[in-house]
This record gives sequence, C-alpha cells and structure tokens, in this order.
Amino acid sequence: MADLQVLVATLHQDDFSLAEKMNIRCDAVIANQADRESDEHRETEFGVLRMITTKTRGVGKNRNIALDAAESEIILFADDDVTYNDDMPENVVRSFRENEKADVIIFSMDITKGGKVTAKKHLEKKKLRVWNSLRFGTYVVAARRKAVEEKGIRFCEYFGGGCIYSAGEDSLFIKNCFDKGLSVYSHDYVLGTCAKDSSTWFTGYGEKYFYDRGALVRFLFPKTMYLMGLYFAVRFKRETDVSVIKRIKLVYEGIVKSKKLMPYGNK
Repeated sequence: MADLQVLVATLHQDDFSLAEKMNIRCDAVIANQADRESDEHRETEFGVLRMITTKTRGVGKNRNIALDAAESEIILFADDDVTYNDDMPENVVRSFRENEKADVIIFSMDITKGGKVTAKKHLEKKKLRVWNSLRFGTYVVAARRKAVEEKGIRFCEYFGGGCIYSAGEDSLFIKNCFDKGLSVYSHDYVLGTCAKDSSTWFTGYGEKYFYDRGALVRFLFPKTMYLMGLYFAVRFKRETDVSVIKRIKLVYEGIVKSKKLMPYGNK
C-alpha cells in the first residue's frame, strides 16, 4: 500500500498529461468527468496513476469517485489548477508521521494569478476548531484514509461546480470531519501553487449567490441557520449591489427551499 495518493477532481482530460502539469510525484487517482467511460492506469517513475473517467457531473460526486478508489494510507485532495512542489509527497507524509493525533491536516498554499504569486495562504502548526476551518478549500486538505472511511465521511453532492448549489462542498466536508470526531490540524508546509485566474462557478455576488448561501447555511448550521443566514446576508455590503433587505430575503428563501432541494429560480 502506498503512503500517499493525490485525489484529483477534473473535467475533460484526454490523457495523463495533467499529472505532469501538476507535478504529481506519487500515486494518484484522477476522477475525470467527460463524455465517455473508462478506467486507465499508467506507471511513472514516481508512482501509479489511475484515471477514472465517467459521464457523471458535479464536483462532489467526482471527489467521491476518487475517494472510493483510494487505497493509500494518506490521501491529499486536489483541484486541477494546483502545481505541487517537488518535495510535496515526503513532506505531507512526514507531517502525519510527526503528529499521530492528526486525522486531517490543512496545509499552506501560494495563490497565483497570471503566473505571479498574489497571495500566500501560510498557516501555523496548530489544532483547529470548526469555527476557524470552514474557509479552507479542499485542495489544501489531506487525511488519513481509514479515519475518513471508518466514519463514513463523504462529499455532499448538492454543492459545488455542476451541482444544484454553488461552492460549499469543501466546507461541508470539513464540518463533517469535526462532527464525526476527527482531529483537524493546520500546517506551515506550502504544498505549491494554485492558479486562480478564473472560476467555473463564481459569477459575482448576485441574487443566486445569496440564495445558494442560504442553502449552504442550512446544511452547515442546522440549529442556528436563521441567525447565521442573517450574518451572511449582512456582511457582504460592499461586494454587491443587491440591497440588504433583498439579500436577507434570498438567504432565507434558500434556507427554506433547500429542504426540498429546490434550485434558485424554481417557483
């Protein structure tokens, strides 16, 4: 059994060139959503690559496909816009070896735009609580596979690119880890860079954004969803042209209608 596998969620890949582009120097499972079905393997000097191509849609479903195929001791979730440092595999594995209490580790990452580093999301080594963990994307999350499997932790298939509601599957996954009793830590090791030149789902803070936030709030905070919904509606006063009254109405509408998984615009 390999020490580490990278679990990549991607779209419309024709071959294994993505692994070289991402500088993956260990085993990997590439979950590829396209217009065909296939299961391919390739051995490289660094490890074994497996690409599972399906006609499914939705990032949560795609991540679950990769998760189901994982076999290594440690798994590192990835987006296809990440490029890893050469020493990433040994540093990720070492981080878990040095902290036997950690079930999940959230690593540091540099963010680029136009090929230049525009933000350094560097963390310190410490134990995290749920309130300071939900802002992280899945692409910086690693976990002990058995800990995740034994607790039945999976990605919600209602949120993220290609789903009923826009992004939020990463926050739900991390929240689920806490809810199931896993220990979550942050780490100062920088995995590499993540290019944020464009987004496949974010189109601005419009009406759909606030409706979808309402749906996410209901899933994240079922006991305090209306209070948290009000907080989310009010805090975006500079980023949007949508009035505060309208924002509150949209968030609460998302909370209520998401009980029946109704998307934005559904009457």
